[in-house]
Amino acid sequence: MSIELLRKIKEAERNYQQKLKQAEQEKKSAINEAEKKAILKIREAEIKAKEETSKITEEVKAKAEKNYNELLNQFEKKQMKLKEKAKKVEKEAIELIVKQIFG
Repeated sequence: MSIELLRKIKEAERNYQQKLKQAEQEKKSAINEAEKKAILKIREAEIKAKEETSKITEEVKAKAEKNYNELLNQFEKKQMKLKEKAKKVEKEAIELIVKQIFG
């Protein structure tokens, strides 16, 4: 009976070692799979971040260009008004000088 008991103990040890190796392999496989998934998620996040950055950059550029054009338009309108006013003042000054000279 002790030989049979020793066989059962050795068989149990072999089963234990086999299950332990299998568990280690499953653990490594699970870790590798998790690492692959993590890398993919990081890449996806990086791509999404770059796309968002590009989108925001384009929106900011468009807004800046719109603001620039609005300011330029306002400046050009003021410039035209100042030119018109300058011409009017110049005309009045010429008329005044002509009046003073020719009386």
